[in-house]
Amino acid sequence: MKYLKLKDFKNRKNFLIHEKTNYLNKFIFVYLMHRFKNSKVFGKFLSVFLTDSKKRKLKFYSKVRLSRRCLLSNRNRAVLRSYGLSRIVFRDFAQLGILPGYKKAV
Repeated sequence: MKYLKLKDFKNRKNFLIHEKTNYLNKFIFVYLMHRFKNSKVFGKFLSVFLTDSKKRKLKFYSKVRLSRRCLLSNRNRAVLRSYGLSRIVFRDFAQLGILPGYKKAV
């Protein structure tokens, strides 16, 4: 369990680092594409940019690949987005009265 939490933390950290560079690269690429689309230089630039981007592609650079985990139990299934807790921990907190306004509906 501890290994998965550390792995998830590392993947999120890598994603945040590389997300900024990906946005910057996309902006530069689109800007240059509109600026030099009728030029002969653009073909050379395009080939260099695409080969360079393939080299830097890693596994967890996509936000879709990251998994949401409970903050307390580290469970990866049935995690409520607004609280960051799994359904089991959320239920226990509601029964104990830690989360006000919730009660068991019967």
